[in-house]
Amino acid sequence: MRVVDEYGNPVRRLDYGPGATRRAIAGLMQPTGSTANPEPGRAAVVTSWRLFTTSPITARDRIQWQDRVFQVTGEPSWWSPRFGHTHYEANLTHVEG
Repeated sequence: MRVVDEYGNPVRRLDYGPGATRRAIAGLMQPTGSTANPEPGRAAVVTSWRLFTTSPITARDRIQWQDRVFQVTGEPSWWSPRFGHTHYEANLTHVEG
């Protein structure tokens, strides 16, 4: 959807709310790490995950899995062997707290 920014320019605004379109994909999720924010008064925990899937995904996608919403970190990698199925790998980040 297009909206006007604070300078009067039309920009795209991505909608990840409950009304946004969704598609189901099959994949394998693997945790890769976790860090806690030492900032006083904040108990944020940032976890990193890796997603392997045969469905195309982009850097602007959000992944919802087990009641968590992950954002794609960077551009997903894709592997297309000469014979076989193309698969995609993406680094994901989830912030809680």
